[in-house]
Amino acid sequence: MLLDIRTVFDPRSVLTLTLRDVLETDGRQSAVSWVALPDPNGGLVIEHVLGQRTSQLRRLGIGAGQGLTGRVFEQPSIHWVEEYAKSASITHEFDHIIEAERVRRMIAAPLSTEGQVLGVLSVGRRDAGPFNDRTIAHVEQLAQRASFALGIAKKSRDNAAAAALAERRRISEEIHDGVSALLFSISSRTEKAHRRAADQELAQELETLQHEIAEVSGMVQELISGWHASATTDLRAEVQGVVDDFQHRTGIETVAVFLGAVPVLDTARVEAVTRFVAVTLANVERHSTARRASVTLAALPSRLAVAVSNDGPAPSQVRPGIGLTGVEARITCLGGDVSVVDDETGEGFTIRARIPL
Repeated sequence: MLLDIRTVFDPRSVLTLTLRDVLETDGRQSAVSWVALPDPNGGLVIEHVLGQRTSQLRRLGIGAGQGLTGRVFEQPSIHWVEEYAKSASITHEFDHIIEAERVRRMIAAPLSTEGQVLGVLSVGRRDAGPFNDRTIAHVEQLAQRASFALGIAKKSRDNAAAAALAERRRISEEIHDGVSALLFSISSRTEKAHRRAADQELAQELETLQHEIAEVSGMVQELISGWHASATTDLRAEVQGVVDDFQHRTGIETVAVFLGAVPVLDTARVEAVTRFVAVTLANVERHSTARRASVTLAALPSRLAVAVSNDGPAPSQVRPGIGLTGVEARITCLGGDVSVVDDETGEGFTIRARIPL
């Protein structure tokens, strides 16, 4: 997201040039503006500042609900205060910084796309007086344009990450199916030759070759495993990649839906969720006559809920703990659970997993 902000608010971008015009009056820097982004702790960090007089705003941490910026993040709609120091509608943790910047009034608008708040755009003016309708509309329009640009940048980044992960999986599968299979074949033939070898020296040479092949095979497996492990840092990209691979391979129309911001998870949880989605979709392919499927991730306050649904009938052999044994065991170890829900109409079923955050 920081990379997206730097791209959208590049010094030469139209948005930045427009924002600079908003901050200037008669050639003077009469205002300061900043963009604050969510941090892993649930608050915000100021990442982009224009027109500042001090260094106190840069990288400033803001809790949800704190000051005007925190309030707009918590209650995402445009809001302004015309006498910052005296306003009763906001908290005043940052009064000393606002005073140092000589800001007297402030307006802030959320940056959001598809129901997800990506950050907050704030403008603090150094002159007194009320905000007129034109200024309010201008700031709101700037926030909407920035939100649109950030949404495009985010989607492009997500698509690129999913494509990179899909390519990584494809290459690792080719290595596994090609090199590993070849090594196994060579190892088997060497073992047979070793058993038939009458010459002691040749037998020892073949035994050494067997050990070397086994060592190379182990290195290949470690490489594949490490490659997969290194890819499990972006849950959204991982799940989207699995869904795209499944749809391309099977022709079953499949969509991934993300409700709320995808939280930052540890490797164990990302691997568990990704494996759950992959295995349940594989079950759809093998045991169902489904024409459509969906994967839904919902970030709840204390847990992540994942549901894989399809419009085919529930096969009798798919029950909790059967066919999903390994995945269920992994999720259970994390304090979660797996369940199967049949559609009452008999025209679909859903496999759900819940993992505490």
